[in-house]
Amino acid sequence: MTRPRSNPPRRRGERTMSTSEPPRDASPSTSSRDDRGDDADDAGKEETRRQYERFTPSVFDSREDGRREAYLDNAKCLLMAVVVWNHSMQEFLTSVDAHERRGWCGADTVNVLTHKYARTFYLVLNVIGMPAFTMISGYLSRGWMRAAREDEASAANTLHRIREAGTQLLGTYCVWQLVYMLINYYDVTPVQWWSPIGVTWYLLALYLWRNSILVYAALKDRVVIAVALAMGLFVGFTETATTKNGYAFFDWQRLFVYSLYFYFGLTAIQPKHIKQIYATPYAKRAVPGVCALVGVFVALFATLYVFGQCFDELQWNIWAIKPYDSSSIRAMFVGMLHRLVLYVFTFIAAFAFMAVVPSNRSFITDFGTRTLYCYLLHILLVRGFSKLINLTWGDAPLSFRLSAGALWLPLIVSVALMSPAVTIFRPIVQPNFNALWRVEPRVGANVL
Repeated sequence: MTRPRSNPPRRRGERTMSTSEPPRDASPSTSSRDDRGDDADDAGKEETRRQYERFTPSVFDSREDGRREAYLDNAKCLLMAVVVWNHSMQEFLTSVDAHERRGWCGADTVNVLTHKYARTFYLVLNVIGMPAFTMISGYLSRGWMRAAREDEASAANTLHRIREAGTQLLGTYCVWQLVYMLINYYDVTPVQWWSPIGVTWYLLALYLWRNSILVYAALKDRVVIAVALAMGLFVGFTETATTKNGYAFFDWQRLFVYSLYFYFGLTAIQPKHIKQIYATPYAKRAVPGVCALVGVFVALFATLYVFGQCFDELQWNIWAIKPYDSSSIRAMFVGMLHRLVLYVFTFIAAFAFMAVVPSNRSFITDFGTRTLYCYLLHILLVRGFSKLINLTWGDAPLSFRLSAGALWLPLIVSVALMSPAVTIFRPIVQPNFNALWRVEPRVGANVL
């Protein structure tokens, strides 16, 4: 009979450990359960991350991946075409004003009915283009809100987004602000660095809006919208500093007025709304959308030519780049009422336009991934063409200018600047400033 091996002698103070019962700290079953629980938690968090970020691609992201939504890219493409169309029509109306020698709030004297329709159509483009595009930018910035409200890894996610915003938006703003300073001014003294020129205002505004999410994330969504509405209405009562060159510091008024569209897209539009668009037959949503757009056109036409609203004043109200008329207290509150009505018009027009946007994948889906190129470059082509005509064919008939501004010029420019070939301008449209940043921690697949 084999004698069982005895346990080794214990040292003083050493705890007795049974061979049949492992210590609690080293229990294989408990450790396995903990590991399985941690793995399940990690898997759940990762699945939540993937489901959330599936609907939050970057507004200017040009990478081809499975997270992009065809509907959103289609909307971005068509809205950018509206912006190009808007500026092209603006050049035509400028030539009409010069031909007619029309002053501020003056009436058309040549081709009156045609020019009335052209001016109304131009205003419709104004109330659709940038307001709706800003809403999409807000929706596509939902990852910022998630990073600010998330407890785990929020610091790393936030740092990643701040770096991306600094590179993609603020860095690009600096490059193109310099370009437009050189183009617009023969004498750039003083350097107009803090007052956006032309289209650069949106880059600076989007950078500030996205970084402000880190503060607004502490508020309820409805409070965020209420604060944005209050700022958009009451900023008109404040004086806006301007540089010596005549442009507004930080484009202060428009920064706050358009913030409502951004924060509305950020907090009110949800991924479920995008799913509902996919589930709704196109004809069922497109027909009401077209009817609503026609209604917006009729309302603006009546505002101009039935109720006698000045075209120039209405245009500047839509641009929202100046405070209210401060000639009297009544005039200031009337200006605030006009802005409130403008908000209603822009939201109706934006929703109507988005209802018309197709959701199926097509060639415009690919174009929608290169909207930043079109946004920054189109103004050079549109205004360059106008100046070329003025220099080489100063007496060009208005019919030619109308066909160019309303038909083929915006079409050619939009297609050319959202085609794959335009990526040759990547060094100046999406400059690389990675050398300025320190090496950051890896944040996995979480992107802007």
